[in-house]
Amino acid sequence: MKTIRIIGLLVVFATAVNFAVAQAPGRVTMKLNYNAAMPVGSLKNDYITNTSFRGAFGEIGYWFNPKVSLGLGVGYQSYYQKYGRQVYKLEDNQTVSAVLSNTLEVMPVTINGTYLPLGGSEAAVQPYVSVGAGLNIVNYRQYLGKFSDGKPNTAFTANAGAGVFIPVNKSKSTSIQLGASYSMTPYTKNGLTSLNNVGVNAGVIFPLK
Repeated sequence: MKTIRIIGLLVVFATAVNFAVAQAPGRVTMKLNYNAAMPVGSLKNDYITNTSFRGAFGEIGYWFNPKVSLGLGVGYQSYYQKYGRQVYKLEDNQTVSAVLSNTLEVMPVTINGTYLPLGGSEAAVQPYVSVGAGLNIVNYRQYLGKFSDGKPNTAFTANAGAGVFIPVNKSKSTSIQLGASYSMTPYTKNGLTSLNNVGVNAGVIFPLK
């Protein structure tokens, strides 16, 4: 099931790329990022405290002008935490001594807007702000010894970010991107109320021809 979802997302992403480039050559960019995410709120308090260093994000963006773009993004973040052996109480009043492992994979599919206040200028560093919203595909699973619980589902997600683009070529068409973001995902399942996180990311943005 996980493989099918990933293949489906890749097909949607590739279709969007081909359509966008064909319709507007020179205005379409690809952004590829590495992302680390720190759990906050209910996710940190009730499930996983470890920072996730297994994350990535890709976005196809259309630039209406040098300052404003709208894009389709697909991300992936994987969390994992293992707790030492303890005695746990099961639903049928039985107890078990076991190691507890929590895993969480999220795949947000979002529409994102980006604004560069100095876009079109000769500034060596271009600050940006961004906002986005969409659907988060959530794969939650908890292992208690040989027992496991959890299943894939979806939830609304929204994000906001800020950072800088640093051009690396004379035409300023390709840039290194450094930024931070806050992602909010209400999630009222499995004893949680949210899957919020603070992320830091780095990557590159370049034009598609």
